[in-house]
Amino acid sequence: MTKLRARSFLALPLIGCIYLCLSAYGFAEDHHHESELKQLKKNIFALEKKLDAQRKEKGEVQTQIEIIEIDSHQLSQNIRSLQDEITSASQKLKKLTAEKNTLEMRIANQRQAIAQHIRSAYKTGSEEPLKLFLNQQDPQKLVRTLRYYDYLFKARSQKVSQFTADINQLDITAANIKTTKKHLANSKKLLEVDRNKLADKVKKREKILATLNKSLVADNSKLAEYQKQRKQLENLIKSVKQAAKKIAPAKDYPSFISRKGKLKWPLKGKLSKRFGTPRGGDLFWEGWLISAQEGTAIKSIHQGRVVFSNYLRGFGLLVIIDHGAGYMSLYAHNKELISATGDWIQSGEIIARTGNTGGIVDTALYFEIRENGMPVNPKTWLSKR
Repeated sequence: MTKLRARSFLALPLIGCIYLCLSAYGFAEDHHHESELKQLKKNIFALEKKLDAQRKEKGEVQTQIEIIEIDSHQLSQNIRSLQDEITSASQKLKKLTAEKNTLEMRIANQRQAIAQHIRSAYKTGSEEPLKLFLNQQDPQKLVRTLRYYDYLFKARSQKVSQFTADINQLDITAANIKTTKKHLANSKKLLEVDRNKLADKVKKREKILATLNKSLVADNSKLAEYQKQRKQLENLIKSVKQAAKKIAPAKDYPSFISRKGKLKWPLKGKLSKRFGTPRGGDLFWEGWLISAQEGTAIKSIHQGRVVFSNYLRGFGLLVIIDHGAGYMSLYAHNKELISATGDWIQSGEIIARTGNTGGIVDTALYFEIRENGMPVNPKTWLSKR
């Protein structure tokens, strides 16, 4: 029995040591992961700066479209933020108004109750308890009477205190209502300004896009532009792959390949262009073009890390998600980007909203799945609708 206890006591420091080692390992692993993520953001930021510099160097029609689309994206984000602020302020105002009504009603009731107490005190007279004490023969009855008066005086004091507290709270609530109304009016004014700015940007974009399309009437011109855009995307994929190579895949999540044929669609819409269909010359569609209403939520098809969330010529506002083991998904022509570079995204999480950036006319999502940098048919990966 003694030997068994001795072994148990000897085991405790060993267990503690193992626990500390594992804790230190976990801390080191987390620190290493943060370092990797920081490096990823640094590499992608350098890439984005390079793309911005290239954009500024081009003094052509398409560059004007890119600038307008990026500005429109910022305005769309501002509008969404202001709409959220207006909703929040409206809800707060509603709550404060209800609180004000409750306080006013309670104050009115308290005023009546206090007035009743004052009338009772006036009728009884302040010397009444002393008279009862001197004239009372029965000690038990005397005790009960004094308790009654004590309760009555306390009740009056509590009602007056509550009455004062409610009046003070009513003043605070009234001030909050005034501030909230002012904030709400200001947000609505800013929203109207941003909406008008966005409408002007849209009109300007349509005019410039019409000019661009006239310059690309010939099939050869369009083909050359498509080839240029495709080359830019391929270069971007290579850069992103290199930047994301050192990021350790997340644990305790199903692998991308295990979900083959079961992945959900990024959004509901009409499939207008399919993988492998001719696009012109020797070019083919390397993904899907899915038509949808403007502003439709786009969701990630699987868990992963956002490795690019910015503008790319020909693809507009683009999101690229790295799902690990060489798999990536691409979401292009967005109106608004919800996710940022470095974000960890859950399956089904909203990452962007549909638009027509990148110089296309109609609202649509261009969607690709890539395996080791090569585009693959989404049909074999996504579930049947």
